[in-house]
Amino acid sequence: MMAVSWAGLIKGFDGVFPKESTRRKLLMIIAIILLFEGISVMLLFSKAGLAAGMFSLALGSFLLLLLSPSPSKKTEPVATKPSGEARGDPIGLRVVDAVVRTIDNDYVVTAAGAAIIVLVVIWNEFFSANPKFGDYDTLTMVFGGMIFVYPLIAPKFRVEAAFSLIFIGLVVLFLVVPQALMSINSERGSAAGNWYVYYMLAAPFSHILDLIGIQSSSTGSVVVIQFHDGSVQALGISAYCAGLYSFSIFLAAFLSFILVFERLPPKVLAGVLALGLTIAYLGNLFRMVIIGIVGYYKGLDALLWAHKNVGWLLFLGWSAIFWYLVIRYVDKRGVSAGVKTH
Repeated sequence: MMAVSWAGLIKGFDGVFPKESTRRKLLMIIAIILLFEGISVMLLFSKAGLAAGMFSLALGSFLLLLLSPSPSKKTEPVATKPSGEARGDPIGLRVVDAVVRTIDNDYVVTAAGAAIIVLVVIWNEFFSANPKFGDYDTLTMVFGGMIFVYPLIAPKFRVEAAFSLIFIGLVVLFLVVPQALMSINSERGSAAGNWYVYYMLAAPFSHILDLIGIQSSSTGSVVVIQFHDGSVQALGISAYCAGLYSFSIFLAAFLSFILVFERLPPKVLAGVLALGLTIAYLGNLFRMVIIGIVGYYKGLDALLWAHKNVGWLLFLGWSAIFWYLVIRYVDKRGVSAGVKTH
């Protein structure tokens, strides 16, 4: 009975989101972002964050399960096809295939993934000033885990596996690597970061609060707000508040989408990327204003709750709309790369 119901669900799902359609690609991107956001939110270590993270993980996993080919149908493995047959593939697929062919040993690939995870554990245990596992540690281990399982899933899910690998790899590149480099040369990293936080976030944040009647001031990365009850609270803007997560996730998803699925004309590519980054910046600033308003009327505890739980909801909201518009444009213009998986 369960098998029949699941088969019916898959059939209906495939009818709404046909295979190789842009709508299906959009849903896969959202599913992967949900998985990533679920991990990120759960790292906040709050009850609400744990519940929201588990829901995001469950929903993302369920969508990916629906997107997977039916086990009852034979799917030809294509990950090992000769390079000549892959000339029409987007550059992302060709690069991943080329790396795998160069290594030419699945055991080496899985060993590399396992090594990344072990190195993170060793670093935190013996060398890190803060041995507690954080978000950057988890991201790196997720990347290692993706490399570890890639040889197992690529033969049946070549496109999906390549997209996931590139997406997580880019997130690590944009988030983890800069933090590691800044920890080596903290003075330069701090100077650049402080300039961005003050001029692009703290100062605009304070000005917007003033415009809506909430008295505030900013100095460096600190914004001082006078709450509705007359109390004064200083808020420090950290890397999380600075929008690094939303910028990095968006940019990684966008580049992965272009590298694996679609070829966009250069002018369109530049315009869409600039629009997406602008929306990511404005969305993060809007998130900060919402947090400030909540704190002004409801106090510090409510502000901290909003800080932990509002951001990911806003991010998923605007990113879903953005990706819907991008996919719709691609669909109408007919600029799909037409990736062939068989």
